[in-house]
Amino acid sequence: MTNVVEPLVTLLAHTKINAPAISEWMDIQESSTDAETLLTMAGRNCYRSFNRPNEATRDDADYLQRTLREQGHWSIAEHSTATLYFTGVSRAFLAELTRHRHLSFSVESQRFINAGDANIVMPPAIREAHHETKQQFIKDAGEAILNYTDMQYELEDRPKKQRNEAARGLLPNCIETRMVVTGNLRAWHEVIHRRTQPDADAEIQEVMRLAAQQLHPIAPTIFPNK
Repeated sequence: MTNVVEPLVTLLAHTKINAPAISEWMDIQESSTDAETLLTMAGRNCYRSFNRPNEATRDDADYLQRTLREQGHWSIAEHSTATLYFTGVSRAFLAELTRHRHLSFSVESQRFINAGDANIVMPPAIREAHHETKQQFIKDAGEAILNYTDMQYELEDRPKKQRNEAARGLLPNCIETRMVVTGNLRAWHEVIHRRTQPDADAEIQEVMRLAAQQLHPIAPTIFPNK
């Protein structure tokens, strides 16, 4: 039976500060996350304004709002990174996301992994369609996976990697893939902003909203709850 999975985004890692080192130069505000503290120090270092001389930007949140959003100085957001784990996403999603070359990817290999029992990802438009349409989609995807396994059998005299790399040409774009992706916060902000626009691919819109939710606790000034 062909399993249908939905997207899941999990935060694996993010930048942590060396608080004693930063405290030698600048007070750390309790209301700021590690990322917000680091970005604030990076920005204030440019002007040696560690003592927060401007009352209007004394709070880190106000400082970042002005520096990032009003002045457009996003370079300081490159100092903090976050690593996300994407599961329940399709190979079509992979093709979309890897266009953003400022992210770093580690993706499961179809040459090594047997996709004969792979899950499939249903595009949002199919998911919202009539029951018959959904069932037809699952049936067609399942037949493609069966064709894949048949081709593996036809090539059983070849090494595993060669069988898989040849047979994978028959797999549909809706096959699930899993990937670890790292980016600095400027990169993530740009990707999420662009890929949640109405003209973006429907799946990547959905997944990038999940990514923003995972990134919110790291830097709520950059990734506010919506």
